[in-house]
Amino acid sequence: KSSALFAPTFEKKLPRLLARQYDQPNFPVGHLLKDVTLFAEEARRCGLTTSTVDGLRGILESAINHGYRDGDYSALIEAIDPKT
Repeated sequence: KSSALFAPTFEKKLPRLLARQYDQPNFPVGHLLKDVTLFAEEARRCGLTTSTVDGLRGILESAINHGYRDGDYSALIEAIDPKT
């Protein structure tokens, strides 16, 4: 918490991540994918490199494929570290 990189959002999302509980979303995965897609399209039109954003899109799409479209965006951890 004393780091300049500490983000209060992480502290808010940590209990959801640990419990793998994504109901009652603050912002659903599906909405984040829509916004990231729109951002990537505009960035490409501006000639910007979008490889990092495209990677995030892949993670979000994987989370959706795992059934988390309507879950809180913290569910993207399911695409990074799936339940075993």
